Amino acid sequence: MLMRMPWTALLVCALALLIHGCAGVQEEPGDALVLEDGTVFVGDAADRGMVQQALLAQFREWRGTPYKLGGNSKAGIDCSAFVQQTLSSHFNVNAPRTTAQQVQMGEAVDRENLKVGDLLFFRTGYTTKHVGFYLGGGQFLHASTKVGVTISKLDDLYWRKTFWKVRRVL
Repeated sequence: MLMRMPWTALLVCALALLIHGCAGVQEEPGDALVLEDGTVFVGDAADRGMVQQALLAQFREWRGTPYKLGGNSKAGIDCSAFVQQTLSSHFNVNAPRTTAQQVQMGEAVDRENLKVGDLLFFRTGYTTKHVGFYLGGGQFLHASTKVGVTISKLDDLYWRKTFWKVRRVL
């Protein structure tokens, strides 16, 4: 004989199972990272979250700094100097100065496997290259020739057209 349970009893049972089931997968408090926007990262994703936080801190510090070819200061900076300074100041990574040298760093990664902090390279002219950091969510941080240090979308037509390589150094 099949008994009918009232919907409130079913709800209580479902909640009890959910709470009990979730209790076994809680992470240690140190393994979780919560960003300003409420995004929660756990485990390896927390490491990526810390990378994202460091990149966003660098953005806040350098935002609007104008682009200057060969520049290496807040008076003006180019893309490879921005990457070099960011890697040095936030990640203790000594990077070479030019995009031609930076594209040799780390390991090659397929575009489909992007992680926060990956270096994105673009062919913006016949001999000109550009570099920036992947931030996640289809966005990247870089020193743009038009607006200086900024965040852009990878799916913008220009960046889609000029996309070249991904390198993982972090």
